[in-house]
Amino acid sequence: MGDSSVIAGVYSIISVQFQKLWIALGGGHSPWLNGNSADDAYSQADSQYSISFANNEQPAAPMKIGSEENRLKAQGESGSGPEKVVARGTSGMLHRMRAQYLQSEHGRRHSYWAESPVRGMSASAYSQFSRRPEQPIHSLDEDEPVPKDPTMGKWDYYIEDGLLVPNVTDKRTLVHLARMAANAYQPSDSEKWERLGERWDTHDSFGWESDGVRGHVFADKNNNTVVLSIKGTSSKFFLGGGSETSERDKFNDNRLFSCCCAHVDFTWATVCGCHMSGSKCNATCLQNEMNDETADNYFFAAAQIFMDVAARYSDSDIVLTGHSLGGSVVSLLGLTFGIPVVAFETPGDSLASKRLHLPQPPAIVMDRLPLFHIGNTADPVFMGVCVGRTSSCYYAGYALETVCHNGRKLIFDTVMQRGWRMDIRHHRINEAIYLVFEPWGNLDPEEQFPVLEYEDKDCVDCGLWKFIDEDSPQ
Repeated sequence: MGDSSVIAGVYSIISVQFQKLWIALGGGHSPWLNGNSADDAYSQADSQYSISFANNEQPAAPMKIGSEENRLKAQGESGSGPEKVVARGTSGMLHRMRAQYLQSEHGRRHSYWAESPVRGMSASAYSQFSRRPEQPIHSLDEDEPVPKDPTMGKWDYYIEDGLLVPNVTDKRTLVHLARMAANAYQPSDSEKWERLGERWDTHDSFGWESDGVRGHVFADKNNNTVVLSIKGTSSKFFLGGGSETSERDKFNDNRLFSCCCAHVDFTWATVCGCHMSGSKCNATCLQNEMNDETADNYFFAAAQIFMDVAARYSDSDIVLTGHSLGGSVVSLLGLTFGIPVVAFETPGDSLASKRLHLPQPPAIVMDRLPLFHIGNTADPVFMGVCVGRTSSCYYAGYALETVCHNGRKLIFDTVMQRGWRMDIRHHRINEAIYLVFEPWGNLDPEEQFPVLEYEDKDCVDCGLWKFIDEDSPQ
């Protein structure tokens, strides 16, 4: 066989596999490939690219796009719509999914990115609940019959731009969401399951048959509010118990939250080959690695899960929550699709959002978005100091080097108020619930509940690194 035949054969194999992936993820015929094999590729798509839920093996019906013209706009196809946009890699696919979502019924009603929002309730109906999060909040369900535990599962909300947002400055609401984030680490029949009360049901679960993204879908009795909770890092070192997802969790941690492919020193196995020398990193290589949709990318898998949940619950307000890696993933999802997020004890997510080309200032005002990061000052991961050869993360093989968070932060100062020392054990979600959030202020009147803070405008990630484009002189 000649060289040209070999090259053609290899190209054909790669093209077919990529076409299968593209269509399985919801695309039409790939804009990068020639030929008419879309139907064949769809029929042969591997099941590994689909998302299955425990209570329903069939995927949700595709989101309904308002018109054929809107469908073309969402897909970036030629026609009467705007100029064709050729998106590449994970970032391109995410932008395409985002465009499709914003044209859907749920996106138009429930995303803060919707250009012409059509909310589920009129502004006048919302007026009695329109409060800033720092002010007293009216509970939407205070007239309902009181259950055995009147505090269990009852949330406070506020309204922002017509959207229902949980009030994280209310302890009851915050603790309940933290319990949902903790439950993402457990199957629903686990003895360690956190009780959520009679108001909430576990509607579905995903990922428990695999070693990837896992979590649960919770909903109130009338499906008015749905919570998507995604599991964080399972590690014996961090949480006292690993799982079959531990290795993939570590890969995604180091891929998203390290400065340069988790290069710490010569003893480390990096997650990509972008390190050049010393503190120099190939920026072009990093972008390519982050945009490799065939890599073990939790974020893109989570985006598929969100699209399915939004299609299933098209009339519901959706809130995203998670802890650690799961919290950062849902924060990136919230920024992508315009959905409220409550994330617990997360590493900084700002750098990953930039590398994924998600919405950034000055086009948006990050401080106004309902992205909330909750943490305590004794957690080295949340504070961005679990780095260096003397850190616990170093010995466990984690390069969690990012500091800056998107949105706003609610910080419990356990170091100053409690005299705690920085310790990786303070990263655990159950410790945060029962030693920080729930008892805060119960015994000591000086322990005032924290207020929401903005990220420091001068916050910089990886300031000691030099990132070099391939075309730039070194």
